[in-house]
Amino acid sequence: MQSRSARLVSAALRNDKGVGEWSPEPSTSGGVQHSVQASSSEHVVAPLSVLDTESDFDSDDSVLDKNYELPKVREKNSDTDGTDSEDFIPCSQPLPAKTILESPAESEDEETNHVQLTKKGTIRKRKTYNVSIKDRKRLKAEEKIRNKYFVKPGCREDVCKKKCSAHFSEEYRKVVNNNFRKMSWMEQKYFFLCHTSQRKPDRPKDIGNNDKNGKHYIRSKTISYFLADENGDKIPVCKTFFLTTLGYNQNNCKAVRNVLDNKNNTSYPESLIDGRGHNPNPRKLDNTKIIEHIMSFRPAVSHYRREHAPNKKYLPSDLSIRIMYDHYCENEPETKVSYGFYRKLVKELNISFAKLGHEECEQCEKFTIHNPNSEIRHRGCQACKSYEKHHEKYILARKKYEEDADNQTQKKNNADTIIFAVDLEKVIMLPRMDEFKTVMFCPRLIVFNQSFVPLGDKKIHEVGHTFAVLWHEGTSGRKKEDIVSCFRAFFIENRDLKHVILWLDNCAAQNKNWTLYSYLIYLINSAEVSFESITLRYLEVGHTFMAADEFHHRVERSLKTKKRVYDFEDFCKAVSDTGSRTIVKKMIIQDFFDFEDCSSTFKLKNSNPRAYLNDIVEANFRRGGHLLFYKNSHGTDEYFELDFLRLKDLKQGIPAPRQKHTPRGITSERKSAILTKLGPLMPANRRHFWESLPVNDGSADLTHIHED
Repeated sequence: MQSRSARLVSAALRNDKGVGEWSPEPSTSGGVQHSVQASSSEHVVAPLSVLDTESDFDSDDSVLDKNYELPKVREKNSDTDGTDSEDFIPCSQPLPAKTILESPAESEDEETNHVQLTKKGTIRKRKTYNVSIKDRKRLKAEEKIRNKYFVKPGCREDVCKKKCSAHFSEEYRKVVNNNFRKMSWMEQKYFFLCHTSQRKPDRPKDIGNNDKNGKHYIRSKTISYFLADENGDKIPVCKTFFLTTLGYNQNNCKAVRNVLDNKNNTSYPESLIDGRGHNPNPRKLDNTKIIEHIMSFRPAVSHYRREHAPNKKYLPSDLSIRIMYDHYCENEPETKVSYGFYRKLVKELNISFAKLGHEECEQCEKFTIHNPNSEIRHRGCQACKSYEKHHEKYILARKKYEEDADNQTQKKNNADTIIFAVDLEKVIMLPRMDEFKTVMFCPRLIVFNQSFVPLGDKKIHEVGHTFAVLWHEGTSGRKKEDIVSCFRAFFIENRDLKHVILWLDNCAAQNKNWTLYSYLIYLINSAEVSFESITLRYLEVGHTFMAADEFHHRVERSLKTKKRVYDFEDFCKAVSDTGSRTIVKKMIIQDFFDFEDCSSTFKLKNSNPRAYLNDIVEANFRRGGHLLFYKNSHGTDEYFELDFLRLKDLKQGIPAPRQKHTPRGITSERKSAILTKLGPLMPANRRHFWESLPVNDGSADLTHIHED
């Protein structure tokens, strides 16, 4: 019995008809092997079946034989004459001939190395157009319409009862088709309405008129078609002629019937609305739940009423979008929402986590969009003029601010002169317990921090101490009278100074109003302080970064270090821990006063030049007088004098502010929610503050509205 290898070789030999002479060769495994020279030069096979006995064949030629070697296959040399006696293994499938192209590096023609070829082998050339992309798209669409909705053959003249072809020539039909295709969607619908009429059929089909499939067709209306001739007269035409003239197939009346079926049968005309593109996207995610989840964190309006950001709301600093998003994914696992989509909704709702002082100037951003090349200004452009004025004010204000900071650091000012930066910190809510998610959804208590921070190097003791005025909404709110009360507390604390300069942002609601100016004239002429002058300087809107922002950053860092801030006393302690030169003033209800606006509207309207609060960049008040000295630019040393007090206040004197005795309070609902949801998470010695909070159900929610 032959082995499998012997049978395969024998089968190959039987298929080879041109067998030559045989010559024996020793086997690689010690056996005897013969070779055959075929007359054909394609394959040479070593036959093993020609052996007389099976014993002459070594059947151990396999991988189990350690002396076994694979037969060597050598490519046939083109110089051989076909008489080579080497053994070759035949290929079962012929390999396709491949042509190896010459590489660019080996090409003799250097110019062709840089030429790009197409798949067909032709030189690639960039196609040029003489028309714009918009015109090419329009022309392509018109060509598509011409190829699809061309004038098709009309009705047969020998069959049509209305003889349509006798009234309209082929040239006129092409004109009608061309004009119809130039119409808009709505104009085409009105064309159908104006050139068709409906009426009840004279002989409606009976119910018994069913077709062979059992379907019943009830003819409920008859449609008549018209086309206007060259004189403007409407000529009745058949359905086939009407449709083919407009480019439709003779049996495709769907466009006409859709308009007639959707038309309301009213006695007065109605406008047609294009419904294309107005269908709701079935894959669009309903963001109602996401918005409700975002608003559940109760974003609050800013302490300052800003003209450039009137509707912007802010979330407390102990919260982030990542925390909000993770909480939403945990509560709504069935709704798959990406972090980017959630973050985009927060931005669309005009909710921010950053301070207003750190935000970009909106007026500068508008000008960048209006004129990307900001170096080029147009003299006749009102937007360019407005930005030029804004940019000049910003540069001058920043230069003046840095000069004051350097003078105070280098002790160039008098010993009885000190310069402070004043700002109200952004939204802060108590309690702060980041570890518990219940805190984020519970309506908390808003606290305020009006900071008076000295300019210059804080290491120099002569620059003064940081004065932080703290209170919460249970005591008082953030009206202009409340802010003026903070100024009063600061002035009383530094009553021995001679000259005080304050840098403020340009918020008219709290820092620039006639109530504050009236009180400063009262204060500068009173015996409560030793001031000789009080100067208020304002930074330009959108560029209000100052020393107070650096102090607020230290307050935030102290709150994060403390981790848990349970009540108002913990907050005051965190502010006090910002540095050894920080003085904390905890306001009680007796520290707040009602101040009166003593300005005269008649004097302000008749002032020369007309005094506008928005234009004032520096206000100066001097002892011994009742005038306001103000500037409209930081680049000049000239002051304008303004007498704005009422006559009765000049004669009788400005009345003293009236002290408050009733705290503002919070609603009983908010107090109950804090005690119920957050009370169990607090130590017992911290609950007394929340239990003793004053209650007033008529108090406004400061997270949503501004107090006037």
